[in-house]
Amino acid sequence: MCNTQKKHDIGTANYIFNKVGKGGTNSNTDLRSVISLLENRKKDPYYREKLLRLKIPNSCSPNIIQELTQCISDFQASIQGRNKADGVVSPSGSTILYLGGVRLTGKHIIVDLDDQNLYAYDGKKKIHEFHCASGDKKHPTAIKPSLHHIFRKHQKYRSRAYNAQMDYAMFFTNDGKAIHQSNAVSVTSFLKVVGIESLGSHGCVRLSEDDAKKLFSWSPMNTPVFVDMA
Repeated sequence: MCNTQKKHDIGTANYIFNKVGKGGTNSNTDLRSVISLLENRKKDPYYREKLLRLKIPNSCSPNIIQELTQCISDFQASIQGRNKADGVVSPSGSTILYLGGVRLTGKHIIVDLDDQNLYAYDGKKKIHEFHCASGDKKHPTAIKPSLHHIFRKHQKYRSRAYNAQMDYAMFFTNDGKAIHQSNAVSVTSFLKVVGIESLGSHGCVRLSEDDAKKLFSWSPMNTPVFVDMA
């Protein structure tokens, strides 16, 4: 049951094959995967307090489907802010990302603010893993887990607001946050991981030039970008 994989390494607990919860296929493998993801989320610093009262069922419970559906609904309400939680985790939906998993199909990007890494997936296959540098303490990239999409791309771009070159820019929020090329990314990434939050961007996600170029070529418009707080 326990997921001993490193963060964002792929194992059976990181994705599901069919819907889990209300009206789902609810195979034993997928049930165990969702329960494992819920258990891991409850241990993560950001999620711990918010999920303190979350009741995660035992996989051997005779009422496992009903109990897990309620647990998923509570998770969706607490973490995703969904007023009409449906109690369902789909293989390529949004809840699987909020659980710390990956989608079974389609390209998607995960920006992990905790370890300052960016992960690019094509379905459950990890294609790229890059060091990144996110926003500083005054200008955070996100204040809660959030799902976005790339809606604008510029191979060459210069910020008027900050008079800075931001080549291979891919914008994913309406307030101007983008994934783009920058300098000294690895050093900044390391220092942020060890707790120096005064460093970083004004909210953008910085990559080295080579990494930004690779990701720019790999990512089509409308690629999902999930910002994780774990």
